[in-house]
Amino acid sequence: MPKRAKSGVSATAELTCLLRAKSYGDKRPYFKSDDYVAVILSQTLHSFFSMMQKTFLLGDDSLHIATPAGIYPYIVARTLYIDDLFKKTAGRFSKIFILGAGFDSRAIRFYQALQHSRIYEIDHPTMQQCKIEKLSECDITPPTNLTFLPLDFNQQSLADILANIPLQAGEKCLFLLEGLSMYLAPEQVKALFSTISNYSSDGSQIICDFVYADVLTEPSVLTGAERETDYGAKESVERVRSIGEEWTFGIAASGIDTLLEQFGFTLLDKAAAHELEKRFFTDKQGKCLAKINTSSCLVYAQREKS
Repeated sequence: MPKRAKSGVSATAELTCLLRAKSYGDKRPYFKSDDYVAVILSQTLHSFFSMMQKTFLLGDDSLHIATPAGIYPYIVARTLYIDDLFKKTAGRFSKIFILGAGFDSRAIRFYQALQHSRIYEIDHPTMQQCKIEKLSECDITPPTNLTFLPLDFNQQSLADILANIPLQAGEKCLFLLEGLSMYLAPEQVKALFSTISNYSSDGSQIICDFVYADVLTEPSVLTGAERETDYGAKESVERVRSIGEEWTFGIAASGIDTLLEQFGFTLLDKAAAHELEKRFFTDKQGKCLAKINTSSCLVYAQREKS
């Protein structure tokens, strides 16, 4: 998990909340998402880092100066991508686990669709307590089917938590790992996927994002062609490092299927920057309306019979 500021709260979690809030109010329809909870929570973020970023909410072009190239479109696309999956599928799962939840609001926003599911938000104790306090400050009552479970991924095991949440025969789970894997060591990622696989029944699903391994290599002098495929990626690595939240895990694009198969998951969908641009930021004439940061890709997979 990310190293944190003195407050113990992740700066990248705050930034994601602010960007979602900006997206909610964005007058450009292709940038608009519906995370109204992020708008409310963003007003309570008063850390030095957050106050420096608040100009995002004014809707001006300072956003492009303050964040790595393509990060705002990526956060918007990632939010829309996961929201779409939640709307279509999440209600079929008896248990939903949101790992490294940060200021995630899907348990609140999709309550009607998820009211028959049990939702568990699992995050660093300090980050989670901050979120609980912010929700209280905003008079937002968490839904009754939501349980907060504190876990320091660097010090504790997810398996220990899941051992206290038994599955009934035939119960299917959904695991969401949004903005998490890149902050773990390689052995932690494998242990996490192994735990999820061992716990899950067939038909359970996982949604996650990965940073590409080559993004984490030392920056070099790029040719013109390389600049086209490195849209904001190296800048992103340097930016998260500068705020003390260094990326430590990356995977080759060709290795994603293998990783999933190793733990009994079959890939249902994979969307990197270009694919996300086509889905969310391309108009009817085929024009790309926003370029997406190329550091990451989104993955959607299902647990199959072993």
